[in-house]
Amino acid sequence: MTEEKKDIYFKIFRFNPEVDQHPFYDDFKISVEKGVTILRAINYIKDHVDSTLTYRFYCQAGICGSCSMRVNGVSKLACTTQVWDELPNCKETDVITIEPMNNFEIIRDMVVEYTPVISKLEKYISWVTPKIKQQDLGKKEHIISEAEFKVYDAATDCILCGACYSECSMMTSSREYISPLGLLKAYRMVKDSRDTRSNDRMKVLNEDHGMWDCTHCYRCVEACVKKIPIMDAIQGVRNEAFLRGMKNSEGYRHAYAFTQDIKSVGRLKESTIAVRTKGIFGAISMLPFALKMLGRNRMPKVFVHTIPGIKHVKRIFQKIK
Repeated sequence: MTEEKKDIYFKIFRFNPEVDQHPFYDDFKISVEKGVTILRAINYIKDHVDSTLTYRFYCQAGICGSCSMRVNGVSKLACTTQVWDELPNCKETDVITIEPMNNFEIIRDMVVEYTPVISKLEKYISWVTPKIKQQDLGKKEHIISEAEFKVYDAATDCILCGACYSECSMMTSSREYISPLGLLKAYRMVKDSRDTRSNDRMKVLNEDHGMWDCTHCYRCVEACVKKIPIMDAIQGVRNEAFLRGMKNSEGYRHAYAFTQDIKSVGRLKESTIAVRTKGIFGAISMLPFALKMLGRNRMPKVFVHTIPGIKHVKRIFQKIK
C-alpha cells in the first residue's frame, strides 16, 4: 500500500551572522509522502540537499520542545506538525514557509538565543523550594493531595518550547515583560503547597514588567502546543495578589478601578482611569498623550451613562463574590 505523495516547496529562512549581511529565504522542492512531519521533511533537506541548514531538534516526539519554529507564520513544534495539515495554510499553493520564532535573537537559521527565557525563570523563582530540610531531601516523600495537584495539573504540561513566548504581542513590544511562559511557571509554583518562597515570588511578580502587563490578546493560548489554559494561570496569579492585598502597583490599581467601573455602570470610565491608576502626578505625565487624543477627537467622555441592564451585570458580580 503506497501513501499519497506530492512535490512540496519549502521556503526556509536563512541567516548566518558570520557570513550574511541580511537574512534571506532558500527554496527547496522535495517529494513528500502524506503522514510526514515538518521535522522529517527538513531533516531530508539537511541530509540530502543542504547540510548547512541549521535548527534544533531532539526527542522527535513532542516532549522536549526544542524543535519550535514558525510554520506558515505560526509557532509550532516541527516534530508534531504534519506537512499535509499545513497545505491549507499556505499563502502560495504547496509552498510551506519555515522561519525562526519571534521575539528571540537569531543565532543561525532557525536556532534562536534562549538565554532570556532562562533568565526570566531565574528572576521569578520558577522552582519549588521545599519545606523539607536540605539534609532530609531524598529520605522521605513530600506528599500532596490529589485535589491540591489538580489546581495546577495543566500547568505541569509545559515543555518550555517557547511558542507562547514567540507569539505574545506584549513580548514584541517589551522584551523585559515576564512572558506568558514565565507567568504559567510562576502560577504553578505559587499554587504548590510544598513551596516556601511564595511571598518572594509574588513580590517580584507584582513589579514592573510582571503579571499586570498582560494585554489579554490570548495569542499565547492559541499558540500553546499542549493546549494549556495559560490565561487561567495569568488570572490565577493576579487573583492571588488580590487575595494577599498586594495593592502597591499600577497594575493592581488599574485592575481594581476597571472592575469597580464595570460593577457600577457597566463600562470603563476612561476619563479618570489614568488618575486612579497612576495617581495625580503620574497622570500629569500622560498629558502629551491626552493632547494628541484631543487633537484627533478621541478624548473619552467625562460623564459615562450606565448601560441598560446593569442589574444583570451587578448580579454576576454578586454571584462571583
